[in-house]
Amino acid sequence: MNLRLKLAAATAAIMTLTAAGAQAATLYQGPSSMPERAVDNGFDVTFNAPAGAAQLSFVLDGYASLDGQNWYEDDFSLSLNGAQIILATFNLGGGGPDVVYSSPLGATFDDISGNGTAVTWAGGHVNITSPLTLAAGSNTLTFNYHALTSDHAGWQDMGDEGWGAHDILVTNAGVPEPSMWLLSIVGFGLMGSMLRRHRAMQPIRVRA
Repeated sequence: MNLRLKLAAATAAIMTLTAAGAQAATLYQGPSSMPERAVDNGFDVTFNAPAGAAQLSFVLDGYASLDGQNWYEDDFSLSLNGAQIILATFNLGGGGPDVVYSSPLGATFDDISGNGTAVTWAGGHVNITSPLTLAAGSNTLTFNYHALTSDHAGWQDMGDEGWGAHDILVTNAGVPEPSMWLLSIVGFGLMGSMLRRHRAMQPIRVRA
């Protein structure tokens, strides 16, 4: 095997080992169930984190006839440190289309249930994931549901609709463990030594 192939193989091996040593750290993990809340009501989740990229996932629950885009529309919003990152409406029992109005970070919305066209009173849920960019120190996620009033019916009582969220999980990007960083440094050092040795062994050509 020539030197170029040896170096390529060594580089691939080091990067594979380093990636294998990366661990995603849990920054916040909420309970698997939470109580039903009235619309026009929200809650905060606050946690400490290093600055950088992270991932959020949670399940959004709708009870009874929580509405999508219709006369009784209810909008879900999520903010990170005061900046809105999701604004959407979902048919979770009350009818109307599912519409995402704003998702600047590129959230995904999966397994939306209850999205028929008539009031079913069956409720439903949405699995939501979103990338996050966290600040160093304290970070706050604000979950809120709001019943539209302007040109809409406004708030319905808890007997008609409610909402909740559970399994809220925030993890940061995988960071290699210190031992993996040390392995990488040693490995690349050995590769540099191989390269220098190879060059030193090359014959010197003298032109006549």
